[in-house]
Amino acid sequence: MFKVLTLAALVSLAVPTNANEMTAEFLKNELEIAHSQYIKGSSDSALYALNALARILELDSAKTLQTELGPNNLAFTYLRIGLIYEQAGEQQLAHSYFAKAMNAHQGEKSQLAELKAYVTKLDKSVKS
Repeated sequence: MFKVLTLAALVSLAVPTNANEMTAEFLKNELEIAHSQYIKGSSDSALYALNALARILELDSAKTLQTELGPNNLAFTYLRIGLIYEQAGEQQLAHSYFAKAMNAHQGEKSQLAELKAYVTKLDKSVKS
């Protein structure tokens, strides 16, 4: 619980007040924090960090920063949230986030299973 509160404090202090204040470095830092919590943290801290990241990515409506750092960060964030809910047996929430991931995914159309496999492979390479 302390980790979640500490993470909440750090994220709330770091979030800019509007999308115009976001920089690529800020977004990159938030991506690293959320991904670290997803890989190494509890499911609660991972959900908190990933949802905070999703809100930040949603603010970038022009997709300027997302394009600079990779166009599918929002889709992969939603997918990771869905995977956490799926592992917890929360199928309805998982499917909701998987649908968001598919809608946010840019580029060649992929099946959900392909995206899950791709993100899982990425995450396993980081754990090693």
